[in-house]
Amino acid sequence: MVIPIINWMSNHIGKRKAFIIATVLSIIGYLLKWYGFNPTNPWLMFMPIPLMSFGIGGLFTLMMSMTADVCDLDELNNGLPRKEGTFGAIYWWMVKLGQAVAMVLGGLVLKLVGFDQHATIQAAETITRLRLADILIPAITAGLAIWVMWNYDITEEKAHEIKKMLVERRGEL
Repeated sequence: MVIPIINWMSNHIGKRKAFIIATVLSIIGYLLKWYGFNPTNPWLMFMPIPLMSFGIGGLFTLMMSMTADVCDLDELNNGLPRKEGTFGAIYWWMVKLGQAVAMVLGGLVLKLVGFDQHATIQAAETITRLRLADILIPAITAGLAIWVMWNYDITEEKAHEIKKMLVERRGEL
């Protein structure tokens, strides 16, 4: 349900702004997990989850389109051959690197919060730290994504102008 909303946002306000708004919404969702994941009222979990889904929906909906805009800009600046394969490979390598780092650091986070795999019941302090890590780590990394994308300067108008120049250069209609 998030993808059509993000698509609509990108068409009306641009990809960069849509990505930033979607990521901010996901940060709000992460922060709401503190209140929403409550065993006394399980229905509250439906408050943060839709907002959190904006982050991943924005990432996978917009990034490949933005990568295509970068490929067009690269062709305009450097000529042929186009390098979609290279840019796509770099993108997916970064996704996989992020997943690998997350898996490696997952054990470290469990150690830092005091999680005891042999304990039948975890200490209340450990559960609190685990909840904080589950909220703060994705919120901080989403903030880093906003910071990285803040200066992405290929607006919709610029992307259309680049495509127009490429069509003229190629002699297409």
